[in-house]
Amino acid sequence: MSKRLLEAEDLARLQFVGDPQVSPQKDRVAYVLTKMDFEKDGYSSSIYISEFDGSQVRFTNHDDEKRLIKDFSPNWSPDGKFITFISNLTGCNQVWIRPISDDHEATPLTNLKGNVVEYKWSPDGTKLALTVQEPPEENDSDVIVVTRLRYKLDGVSDFLNTRKHIYLFNLETKESSKLTEGEFDFYGPSFSPDGQTLYYLGTTDEFQEIEYIPSIWQYDFTKMESSLFHQGKGPITALSPSPDGKWVAFIGHDHGECYSKNVDVWAISTASKEVVNLGHTLNRTVDNPVRVDASYDTGAQKVIWDQGSSSLYFTATDQGSIQLYRATLEGEVSEPLSGSKHTITSFTMIDDEKAILVQAHSHSTGDLVLQNINEKKDKKNLTDWNDTLFSEISLSTPEHIIFTGEDGLEFEGWILHPTLRKEGEKQPLVLQIHGGPHSAYGYGFQHEWQLMAARGYAVLYTNPRGSQGYGEDFMKRVVGDWGGEDYKDQMTAVDYVLKKYDYIDRNELFVTGISYGGYMTNIITTRTDRFKAAATQNSVTNLYSMYGTSDIGFYFNGAQLGGADMWEDEEIIMKYSPIRYVRNVKTPTLILHSENDYRCPMEQGEQWYIALRRLGVKTKFVRFPSESHGISSKGKPKHRLERLNHLIGWFEEHRE
Repeated sequence: MSKRLLEAEDLARLQFVGDPQVSPQKDRVAYVLTKMDFEKDGYSSSIYISEFDGSQVRFTNHDDEKRLIKDFSPNWSPDGKFITFISNLTGCNQVWIRPISDDHEATPLTNLKGNVVEYKWSPDGTKLALTVQEPPEENDSDVIVVTRLRYKLDGVSDFLNTRKHIYLFNLETKESSKLTEGEFDFYGPSFSPDGQTLYYLGTTDEFQEIEYIPSIWQYDFTKMESSLFHQGKGPITALSPSPDGKWVAFIGHDHGECYSKNVDVWAISTASKEVVNLGHTLNRTVDNPVRVDASYDTGAQKVIWDQGSSSLYFTATDQGSIQLYRATLEGEVSEPLSGSKHTITSFTMIDDEKAILVQAHSHSTGDLVLQNINEKKDKKNLTDWNDTLFSEISLSTPEHIIFTGEDGLEFEGWILHPTLRKEGEKQPLVLQIHGGPHSAYGYGFQHEWQLMAARGYAVLYTNPRGSQGYGEDFMKRVVGDWGGEDYKDQMTAVDYVLKKYDYIDRNELFVTGISYGGYMTNIITTRTDRFKAAATQNSVTNLYSMYGTSDIGFYFNGAQLGGADMWEDEEIIMKYSPIRYVRNVKTPTLILHSENDYRCPMEQGEQWYIALRRLGVKTKFVRFPSESHGISSKGKPKHRLERLNHLIGWFEEHRE
């Protein structure tokens, strides 16, 4: 049977696997399956169970004709007889429970005011530790009163008036108690193996509004009181006490609220409070910065101890791949335990020989994979949720390229050739630029790019200096140099592919990017007219105004611009701002921007639009209501489809 080309509407058929959790008996795995619903214009999710032979059972069946039901965050009870999960079935997120052994329906456990964000079972199976996002106080007025410096957060609509606190739920009495208080946020609970201590994250520091640095706290169930366990020095996530109770591991770094640092795996001695960085020799970030538009893994970043409490498993990003590693308490880091040219979005361990990975690649959104960690080639797919769809479609396979910058620095990228190459005909090229700047492209499925390839475009995407996955020095090379050598890297890549691939039409070049990628798109159009059309998405145009309008601008901008202060260094800030050079733009420009983007606020797109219109540059401004910064991967399905049609339609309009 001949295959067809990918269509924009195929987006709705994609299904996404995430958050695997192995049973205590080590014989099966629960996970989350997320689907798009175009009729209800959103996403629904259910819990499934997979046997290790690949057979699948749907565990939750909470479909609703009118509402989008999301069941997620599965966890097994310590005895393996129950699975708990979070569901919005009652109207807000609460913990539900269902037995494994019979056909009983799931029932709600908690009935708290507010939404349960996350939770953990106690080792003895009698309690749950919960993070609850408490609802705002009832108020008859719709007037918003702001007194906090950090009063908004992209993608969180009610951030201003809510706080996160730790609750304890007793499974026998069905009663809950609140363990933390105050105008602070506490989250990330994790029990010690003996169940006598609950570790969690948060800060009461008076300067937390200026620089947010969480610390690790401990609640002693014997004394019934909390105390500071570890004073944080940078970001901290993924608390994980060792099985022997002697260590608490976490992911983070010790350089303050800084984005230009790798996050590593650390361990703290519960006896001496000694803090050890276990992963620094790897010089790769223990995070998932690889950007794709076709992923919906609800699992959180984690570290998992081995059975002997002597080492930890974690994932890290290396050259476009996200792989599994192991680090010992002595700081020795293994070679990758999983294959390259894949990205792991979440994982769990069966034992010290086998892992369950959610593993994606250029032709997969991610499926459950049973991996022998002692032999990379010994692996087995347990799920293939998109196999039917992909068996119908011809997809392009990316070609890997190593580029050499003007200063001799090597960086990598890929070209996705048109799905159908037309012999003897020239075909257009789209340059895609990632955001961050400290994110990356790599080995994941990109619906948008495959759609462009199906429409006859070559797609070029690179990891220029500043990207993650190449070491800390490489990442820092963009700090204090936005639009400098990073711009040259992009032009080097374009020049290279034009020279190497004679089918690419140098008169039909297009450029687009999101966030920092939109910033670079703007910078490019102020310096060259080589692109027939540009599409700048949720972009940065004025770094000075962004200081006061972005949710992170007041600390992120200065750090990225080499410490530039908005009062002392106005000239430096404007030197890096595309709006200063907008008079040079001649390229027809499409502006795509989300109304509720708090990261790169709407005013950034508005400034660019007004300037281009005043200057007589052909431009179109498309605004997406109720969407945040992440519209391309997490937005409402109808908006995502319309965004794709505007984007590719703009390029089609400007082809000869």
